[in-house]
Amino acid sequence: MPTSDTRWRCTQCGNLTRFDVTRRSRVREFLHVDLAGEPTVEEREVLDEVVESVRCRWCDGVGTVDLVPRPA
Repeated sequence: MPTSDTRWRCTQCGNLTRFDVTRRSRVREFLHVDLAGEPTVEEREVLDEVVESVRCRWCDGVGTVDLVPRPA
């Protein structure tokens, strides 16, 4: 995942802004169910998260997206 110092860039077309990200997460959520039976997530804690793939939206490239330094 990108950080404050890095960003994604497609090496095939140069895209910096549009990506489809497939990720797997394991989370713990605190649910509040109202009297009508409608659940609302009030707290969410990510226990584990893995990025499985990043696909460029512009050229549909898979495996062409790299992390690069952000400009100063």
